[in-house]
Amino acid sequence: MAAASIQRTLAALAVAACLFGPTSIATAENLFKIPGTDYYINLDAAQPLNAADSQPLLAAIADWLSKEFGLPVVDRFPEIKLISPGEIGALRYNSPVPPASHEVAGDPGLAQPQSWAYLPTNDIVAVYIDGAEIIYLIEGWTGRTPADQSVLVHEMVHHFQYKLGLKHECPQDREKLAYAAQDRWLHLFGHSLESDFELDGFSVLSKTHCFY
Repeated sequence: MAAASIQRTLAALAVAACLFGPTSIATAENLFKIPGTDYYINLDAAQPLNAADSQPLLAAIADWLSKEFGLPVVDRFPEIKLISPGEIGALRYNSPVPPASHEVAGDPGLAQPQSWAYLPTNDIVAVYIDGAEIIYLIEGWTGRTPADQSVLVHEMVHHFQYKLGLKHECPQDREKLAYAAQDRWLHLFGHSLESDFELDGFSVLSKTHCFY
């Protein structure tokens, strides 16, 4: 192995130790550096979700989004929570949220979500709440796969839209950039919306076009 290659591998492992602790068994092959940032994702470990530990990951995704799509920088990031499929559905349709969930936007048991992400079966896997600045992900999300990570990227776009006060012609119009960013993220790994979510061009168009 060339000296430069060895040096890069050792540097990556050193970064992994800093990010994931001395007990991490991450190898260079399991680390993915988010382009344009100094943040490495350990593909063998669940991504941090608590408020303190998730901030570096969200900051790196925000930095990537700003550079990729020419968006102004945001310096405040959302909270992330995992909830059940039933709670996700309740948030999506502004229904009373089951007791296990937390208050949203200051209104106990009632949410006003602005955006969401789907599986091809139309099952909702994530919701972003304006005002409360919370990303709700479905239970079982770990962030180990490009598909999981892309859902977080999708919802981070909606956080940008809220924080920057961006206006859209209709709710579907708000999804254009979110799906574009999600697909671009997937392409970093040789994946796509079609390969990972069975969303072809027509399917994406139906979710991002104002029909009026």
